Amino acid sequence: MDFENWGPQRWANHFNQMLNLVNPPGRYRFDVGKLAIETSRSLFPADPITQVSEEELDGFVGALIPAESRSRWGIVYGTGQSSGRRRFTLAHEFGHYLLHRRKYRNGIHSSEADIDGRTKFEVEREANEFASWLLMPLDDFREQVLPKDKPDFEVLGRCADRYEVSLVAAVLRWLRFTEIRALLVASVDGFVKWSWSSNPALVSGAVIRTSRGPVPLPPGSAAGQDYFTPEARAGIQHEAGVWFNERVRELTFRSEKYDTTYTLLHLGDAEPRRWFGDETHLEDTYERFMRNP
Repeated sequence: MDFENWGPQRWANHFNQMLNLVNPPGRYRFDVGKLAIETSRSLFPADPITQVSEEELDGFVGALIPAESRSRWGIVYGTGQSSGRRRFTLAHEFGHYLLHRRKYRNGIHSSEADIDGRTKFEVEREANEFASWLLMPLDDFREQVLPKDKPDFEVLGRCADRYEVSLVAAVLRWLRFTEIRALLVASVDGFVKWSWSSNPALVSGAVIRTSRGPVPLPPGSAAGQDYFTPEARAGIQHEAGVWFNERVRELTFRSEKYDTTYTLLHLGDAEPRRWFGDETHLEDTYERFMRNP
């Protein structure tokens, strides 16, 4: 079989069809490392993956590394990752093996942003796409959360548990197929570290851009006031002028493990073009192009 022109989704669908046929216990919680080793040995006996290991990594969270002979490959993931993040990292690096090893003979090192698919590098986005489709098949995810639903962290957390991925990975996967306007915002010490908009939010201009420097959290938001209560996690309704020039439902919580605040914003059907009164925070044409290759 000629795999040369297979893309991320075709590879993911290939393995999902195989897993559906075998239907192992805990169908969506299979051993990614074992899958990578066994299938690479079968499909690519000349240069298979022979080792998956945890190591202390400096400046990145996962890597695809060749042996000196270039006839064998290994996947490494950084220490300290939760089981869900570790599993997604393994799937991401497996994607690099399938899609990119022949072009990048010296291997590939991936940062946290690379793993999440939040970078402009096409190879990282492709590996993220493969991992997302492999671990969270779209047809099944859409059965858990309908495209027009406005899920809270509890619903998305159940999806994370179902697929044994991190909550952030599940939210980002949902944002890529939802038909509603929504954003995920990650912040540290009162400033937005990064954000991701669903496509309906993106095309309406509901974005928060951090490429030009730190963006402070809105002082009237729950996240901006360090208001981490069960009510804030379940959702607080804001009037126009807090996050955007429209009413917004804010769901927020703090992850002590990663020293990060995560905020999910649900917007209405309107299409405002400004973020709390400042058009300078809209994405420019270049960033929109890089977000939608």
